[in-house]
Amino acid sequence: MTTRLVILSGLLLCGSLASGKNELSFKETVVPVKVAPDQDSITASFPFTNTSGTPVTISKIHVSCDCTTAGAKDNKLTYAPGESGVISAVMKTGNFSGTVDKDMTVHANGSAYKLVIRAQIPDIIRMEPRKLEWARGEAAVPKTIKITISKELPVNLTTVDLTGDAFDYEPVTVKKGREYKIIVTPKSTARPAFNTIWVRTDSAVPRYKRQMGFLAIKEN
Repeated sequence: MTTRLVILSGLLLCGSLASGKNELSFKETVVPVKVAPDQDSITASFPFTNTSGTPVTISKIHVSCDCTTAGAKDNKLTYAPGESGVISAVMKTGNFSGTVDKDMTVHANGSAYKLVIRAQIPDIIRMEPRKLEWARGEAAVPKTIKITISKELPVNLTTVDLTGDAFDYEPVTVKKGREYKIIVTPKSTARPAFNTIWVRTDSAVPRYKRQMGFLAIKEN
C-alpha cells in the first residue's frame, strides 16, 4: 500500500524535537529568505540525509500557519540509510512585514524535526509608535504618530481614517512620499476609549496599501 503524506495546519509541537531517534540530519533547520517588496510568496528548501542505519519514512508535516504549505520533493517519503532528500515549503507573505518566522514539524519514524522559514520582508512603511495612549483624566494633550517611507518602493499617503469618534486627528505632510505625521488629540479623557486609525497609500502592493494604528484612553 502506498504511503501518503498528510499535511496539516495546526499548533506546533512543544520543543524543537519530539521523542524518538534523531535519524534525519538537516543541513539547516532555519532558512532565511529575503523578500522583494512586491513578492507575494517565497519558497524555502531544507535538504536532509538519513544518517541512521535503517529506512526512514516521513509520515506527516505540521505547519504552524495557513499561509504555509510544505512537502517532500517529488512526494518521496521513504529514504534508505545514507539517502538524501529535500523538504520544500512555500509561504504566502500576505500583509506581513519585518522578520517573520513560520514553523513546521516533520514527523518520521517516531521523531519530530522543527524547521523554520525566516522571511525578511521589507518594512516599507513605518509607524512610530503604532499605539498612542493617554491615562483617564490626564490632560488631553496632542500626541504624534510619525510615518516614514523607505526609498525601496515609492509610496504616497492618500487618506487617514478613524474607526471611532473619541479623537481628533490631523495628517501632516513633512516630505511627500517619504515622511508624514498624524497629530492626534483626545476629545476628552474622562472615560476609557479605544479607536483604530487607518493610514492608506497609493501602493500597488497589497501589504503596503494600508497600515493600522491604535489610540487608547486607559484606566489608571
